[in-house]
Amino acid sequence: MKAFGLRLLVAGSVLLAITSCDKEEETQAIDTAPVALEATYDDTFEEVDGIVESAMIYFNENGRVAEEEVDERIRCGIKTHDFENNTIIIDFGEGCVGWGGRIRKGKVIITYTDRKFIPGSVWVTTFEDFYVNDIKVEGVRTCTNVSASLDDHPSFNIMLENGKLTWPDGTFAEREANHTRTWIRMGNPLRDEVTVIGSASGKNRREVNYTMTIVSMMKYKRACWATRIFIPVEGVKLFKRDGQPDMLIDYGDGTCDSLVTVTVDGISREVDLRNWGF
Repeated sequence: MKAFGLRLLVAGSVLLAITSCDKEEETQAIDTAPVALEATYDDTFEEVDGIVESAMIYFNENGRVAEEEVDERIRCGIKTHDFENNTIIIDFGEGCVGWGGRIRKGKVIITYTDRKFIPGSVWVTTFEDFYVNDIKVEGVRTCTNVSASLDDHPSFNIMLENGKLTWPDGTFAEREANHTRTWIRMGNPLRDEVTVIGSASGKNRREVNYTMTIVSMMKYKRACWATRIFIPVEGVKLFKRDGQPDMLIDYGDGTCDSLVTVTVDGISREVDLRNWGF
């Protein structure tokens, strides 16, 4: 009986080990490429929004230059303002190193109807041979101030049409998006937060069609910038891809880190986006 019990214990241990290995293999088998692509989109268009915001602050409503407001995102670019046609151009030329050590090339072109924080104002961003760290950025980004009043937290609806990122190897990803961003202003600006809701669709670098829906509101924290965390630190995105199982990306509980949890078919894996440079 003792020998039988010992054999049963050994068999159980082996089975447990095999199950654990299978589970680990399943976890490792989760395709994290969509996570990297989504992080690239977040990071690139956050960069674009930062450039646009900095440019609109740099030139005040009277067309004058506010030198004290030169943000690092646009400092190395040539800045021009066609006041009569409400157009701002930031020209980074053949490439210059700016905020975050990133190399920016080409032009960001902004046309607007009014100042950014005026409810109902609209500004449209387009690009001319614009690159961030050798990734070419294309598309039309239309931002509308949908705040009810100047006293509210500023809210902006952002539509991306014909969005496209192209990598040096010639691969590219396409995207259409509709997001609403709300700027939560705190007493201390260093504690400001931005929340985002909305959805997107497109084709990834493998030419697979997908849709993305924010199922739990995304949150960015300015306080996290001090540790170079510019990605969302809270919220959940749901991805649906042609011929593939659904994927959830959970950005966490608000802690300033680069970790996300990816879940596919009930199997979860923690991914550190710093491994992709975010």
